[in-house]
Amino acid sequence: MSKKSIFSSIFNIFSTNVFIMGLVVISGIILPRLLNPNALGRLNSLIALATIVYSFAFLGMRSSLVMHLGKKKFEQDQILSATVYIFLLSTIISTLALLLIFFFLSNDHYSILIVLLACLINPFEFLISYMQGYNLAKSRYGKFNRLKWVPKLVYLLAILIFVGFLEWNIKGALLAIITANLITLIIYLRTYGLAIPGLKANGVPVKVIKSLIGYGSLYALAFLVTRLNHKIDILILKRMCDIAEVGYYSLGVNVAEILWQVPIAVGVVLMTRSARQTNEKLVSGEVCSSLRISLLLVLLGGVMLYLLAPQLVSMLFGVRYSASIPIIRTILPGILFFVILKILNSQFIGTGKPQLTMIALIPALLINIILNILFIPSYKGIGAAMATNISYFSASFVLLLVYSRTFKIGLLEIFRYRKSDFAFLRKIQLKR
Repeated sequence: MSKKSIFSSIFNIFSTNVFIMGLVVISGIILPRLLNPNALGRLNSLIALATIVYSFAFLGMRSSLVMHLGKKKFEQDQILSATVYIFLLSTIISTLALLLIFFFLSNDHYSILIVLLACLINPFEFLISYMQGYNLAKSRYGKFNRLKWVPKLVYLLAILIFVGFLEWNIKGALLAIITANLITLIIYLRTYGLAIPGLKANGVPVKVIKSLIGYGSLYALAFLVTRLNHKIDILILKRMCDIAEVGYYSLGVNVAEILWQVPIAVGVVLMTRSARQTNEKLVSGEVCSSLRISLLLVLLGGVMLYLLAPQLVSMLFGVRYSASIPIIRTILPGILFFVILKILNSQFIGTGKPQLTMIALIPALLINIILNILFIPSYKGIGAAMATNISYFSASFVLLLVYSRTFKIGLLEIFRYRKSDFAFLRKIQLKR
C-alpha cells in the first residue's frame, strides 16, 4: 500500500467518522433533551456495564480476525466457521455475566425487560464487530465504513420513535441500540451475501478456535483494561454520588471524546497496515507522522471546545446540563494525552504485541480507581475528570517509553515535525 493510499484510506475513514460524529452529536443532543439527568445517568450506567462485559466476553475477536485473515493463517471458511462457535461462547459469557451483576451484585432494582434488553445488546455488537474485522482484513474500507455509520443513523431514527414518540425512556433507548445493530446486520447480509458456515457436530475446527482465542485473549485483556479506564469512573461516581451527577459527567465526557475521531480513523488504518506490512521501520515512520498530525488537530479542536463549551451545552442540551461545562473543560487535557496511546497502540495491535500495551494500561487503571475514590467525595464529576486526566497521562507516557524502546525510536524523533508530515493534505486534494 503506497503512502498516498494510506492517507487516502485515513481520509476516507475520517470522512465517515465526521458523518458519524454528526449523527452521534444529533443523537447526543436529542436523547438528553428527552431524558432528565437522572434517567440519562441510569441509562449510561447500564451501557457502561454492558460495555465492560463486552470487553472481555468479545475475546478480542475483531483484532484476531484481522491478524488471521490478513496473514492467511488458515483457510477463510475455517476461520468463519470457528467464529460461529466463538460467537456462541461469547454470547453465553456475556449473558451470564450481566445476569450475575444485575441480580446478585447490583443494589439497583431493574425490571426483567430492562435486564433482557441490556443482555441483548452485546450479541449484536459481537456480530457487527466480526463483520468489521473481516472487512478490515480485506482492506474493504468502504464496507467497514458502512458498518459504522448505518447503525448510528438507524439508532438516531429509533431514538426519535422509541424515546420521543412512544416515550419509552430508558427501555426505548436500549431497544434503539438493539434495533440499530439488527437492521444493520440484515442490510449487510442481504447486500453483500457473506456466506456464514453452519455448525458441524463432527467438524468443529478446534485448532482454529484455539488460535483465534489465543490471539484474541491478549487483545481482549488490553481492550478490557482500556474500556475500564474509560468507564470505571462512571460506575464509581454512581456509587458515591446521586445519579444526576452521573448524567452530567457522562454527557461532558461524551462531548469531549468527539475529539478522538481523528486518532480513531488513523488507528484503524495503521492497525491493518501493521498487520499486513513486514517492514516495521516503514510502519513506525507512518505511525509517528500520524501521531504528530493527530496531536495538532486534537489540540486545535480542544482549544475551540474549551472556549465554546458554555454556548454549545446551553444551545444543544439546555441549561439543565450546565453542570457538564466544567467537566468538559477539565477532562480536555486527558483527551489530548490519550491520543498518544491511541495512535501508538495501533502498531502494537497490528504487530501482535497487545500485551505491551498492558504495561501502560494496568497501572493507569489502578491510579484511576484510587484517584476516583479520593477525588469524587470532594469534587464529584470534576474529581472524576481529574482522575481520568492523571490516568490518561500516565498511560500515554509509559506507552511512549515502551514504544520508543520496542521499535528503537528516540522520543525526540517521535515528536519532531517534518515537512513530509503535511504532504497528505496535498495528496488528498489531488485525490479529490
